Amino acid sequence: MNKKMVTIIAALAMCTAMAGCTGNDTASSSKAETTTTTTAAAESTAPAESTADSTSANVGTTDYDVDGDFRAFEQMKDKYEGNYLANLTGQMSNNGTKYTICIKDGKAYQALTVQGMKSYTVCPGDGKLYNVSEGTTTYSIEDDDGNQWKSADILFGATLDFDHAYIDTTTNVVHEYYKLDSSVSGGEGQIVYGFDGATYDLKQVVLLPEGADESSAVYFTVDSMGEADDSLLAVPDLSAYTKE
Repeated sequence: MNKKMVTIIAALAMCTAMAGCTGNDTASSSKAETTTTTTAAAESTAPAESTADSTSANVGTTDYDVDGDFRAFEQMKDKYEGNYLANLTGQMSNNGTKYTICIKDGKAYQALTVQGMKSYTVCPGDGKLYNVSEGTTTYSIEDDDGNQWKSADILFGATLDFDHAYIDTTTNVVHEYYKLDSSVSGGEGQIVYGFDGATYDLKQVVLLPEGADESSAVYFTVDSMGEADDSLLAVPDLSAYTKE
């Protein structure tokens, strides 16, 4: 299997073998986890528009205007695009799979921890791609075509035009819908950002494949977000690992 950094594409296709599809046990378990999405888990976090007032400009504690010019995504983009570290939790099952994504200056780091086993991929800008499994203490190195970091950028890399927004009155969360760039994502669909209505901090990211209902979407809650950590973007120390 070609070992590439996991992309929005993979998530959209319900294959979240993050940190590279290395074919090891960790990657295999991540794929199995993804395919066991339950409707109940999806419904618990789904941005169900039927429960929201999509026309009111002032709901709860937010002053967000769904028909106005302000977009929370644009504010987040101005602050973090090209320089961020995000920790996410997958909501596809009750496993609480953890994802870490770091992007800066054409470099990228992605890590997946499932059931205590971590694997990660680093694109440090030296023309190589490093796939590392801490569970099996193995690694592989491939050539990087220079574009891997772009497709790894799950928050900004495939987002196109704004489609619409609505406010969930029960949670005071602002949901903004954007079209996905299929040339990056590898499939049609939408990406939905859920922002706190009071602070506009990012709380949730949802990938909606074209033609699928929300129970088939890929959900992530945002645990933390800040500036990139340069230490994650360096060539990894592989002295304790065995080459595949």
